[in-house]
Amino acid sequence: MGIPAENPVCELERAQNLVEFMLAVVVPVILTLMLFSHVIFRELFDVFFVLAIVVALLTLLPAKKMHYLQYECWSANAMPLKIVTSFVGMIYISVVAVFAVAMIAVFEGLTPEKPLTFGIVGGLLFILLGVMSYNSKYRDGFLSMEKRFFHRDPRYLEEVITEFFDSKGEKYAKFPDDKGSRLVVEGKKLAVNIAHLGTSNTEITIEDIDLGNVDLFNSLKELLKAKA
Repeated sequence: MGIPAENPVCELERAQNLVEFMLAVVVPVILTLMLFSHVIFRELFDVFFVLAIVVALLTLLPAKKMHYLQYECWSANAMPLKIVTSFVGMIYISVVAVFAVAMIAVFEGLTPEKPLTFGIVGGLLFILLGVMSYNSKYRDGFLSMEKRFFHRDPRYLEEVITEFFDSKGEKYAKFPDDKGSRLVVEGKKLAVNIAHLGTSNTEITIEDIDLGNVDLFNSLKELLKAKA
């Protein structure tokens, strides 16, 4: 399993930020260099292509670390928002690169008058609008979530959680699904998703955390820490 992190929350955030930076800056910059090299430095195209593959593989290292650290601590479900930020960075850099290459590579046919250039830029801007709309719609929901992985069977953890709610006198509704189950506490706006990760591992995501249910949430976290 490796040596536990001294501060897993900070280590997890650092790994997430590294993935965000690589996807938002490093990868699109390398792809931009590939685009420029194809036009004016063709002998460097293969070098940048190999570099892009290496960087993509290196991204797996912090991703693996994130997966391990998720077993060590609770964390806000911020990674989807970081992926959104990465997509925005990719699109901005790509749009600038396409315009720049269009200005340079007239002899390649990629000029502003050509429909292909407008199609590429228009498509990227359309995707950008979609990404920003997604971020606006789901941002608050992601920021009000926390999750953690456990080396425990989901049925055992579900039993622990339901017994906890019963002991607190909280009424809840259970909604089974293909991945596990969802428990919604009535009157508290708190939802607990229990998902099976395979080989007796479980992901627990707690949604809609606010001032009205934070005490219940903290008590549940402490119980799961003790039981798991």
